[in-house]
Amino acid sequence: MTATQPPGCLPAEFAALEPFVEGWAKPREKDRWRQRVTSSMPEIKAFYDAMLPLLDAVVAHLDRHPLDGVPVEDRPLFYLALAFMDISPAVEIYGTPDLPDNAFEIERMNIVERPYGWERPA
Repeated sequence: MTATQPPGCLPAEFAALEPFVEGWAKPREKDRWRQRVTSSMPEIKAFYDAMLPLLDAVVAHLDRHPLDGVPVEDRPLFYLALAFMDISPAVEIYGTPDLPDNAFEIERMNIVERPYGWERPA
């Protein structure tokens, strides 16, 4: 199962989020950041508006497992939750996909990430 799955990869109660899987369910922060800064505010707001009312249910669903052991079938939902955290400042604070006045050029960003628990050698 990959992060950019075809429709039908989310649990049924989150079917309303299916249209956002391909664009927003990205495992890597740098890819989610790039998606944010290259998307229009209407695209970001559409994702935000779809995700916000389901957020408590998404967190409750994902909380059934330890953070380093999210099952493969729930990873697209997990990545959507991470993407929501990445885009919420654009909606709630900045009002623009990127930081105001281009404080950081995306090409200069060097985001260092730890591997997820399921990516570490056993």
